[in-house]
Amino acid sequence: MREAFNRLDLSFFEIFCLFLRDATSSQPRLFGLTSFSPDELIKHDFERVGECDDYHFFEKLYCVSHRNRDVAVVFKLYFYRCQQIGSGFDVLKGVRLTSLLTNHMRFDQRQPDMQQRPLELYFSKDQKEGAVILQDSIVVRFSHSKKRDGYQVDTLESDSDKSGTLNRIATNTIRHTMDFYDLDLSDPGLNARNASAGLRRLIDTLTTYRLSSMATF
Repeated sequence: MREAFNRLDLSFFEIFCLFLRDATSSQPRLFGLTSFSPDELIKHDFERVGECDDYHFFEKLYCVSHRNRDVAVVFKLYFYRCQQIGSGFDVLKGVRLTSLLTNHMRFDQRQPDMQQRPLELYFSKDQKEGAVILQDSIVVRFSHSKKRDGYQVDTLESDSDKSGTLNRIATNTIRHTMDFYDLDLSDPGLNARNASAGLRRLIDTLTTYRLSSMATF
């Protein structure tokens, strides 16, 4: 990937909220572009990965603010042939999963017209990697390298596919490759027993939200 590094006048959580509404694949001006056409992307130093006559994507490195510091994100636009089918982000460390979920939950509580859907939590066998499914369509992948570390956000992915050929690919990939974690928040001590520090922090975050909002998990 090229070393293009551009600052966006947005925070990481603002980017996340836009992504939840699919705005990052419909508002090119947010990224200093007039359109998301392949010619415009190449003109602005996006790198193409894959062949034009098949599934491929364009990517570029950006810098956004997060908690009084900078975080690097790789913005990706996915195409099938000439048709744009969605967007996603790689997050180059520095964003804790608990921080993202706390802000997301506060955002949900301020949206009275938004239908709240259950949050789904998944893990790999060793619990070093996992994913949260939000709104039954958004995937937040996360990981940690050491058991005592908190989980860090790795990617933002979505089921959004304007071509209709990759229906629910993001959520189905998680559901078919990772283990569902039944988060019994009525007994947080049971969940935390023998858990890693990262999992305990995650349980504490979700428990606090449940008690404040009475949301269903």
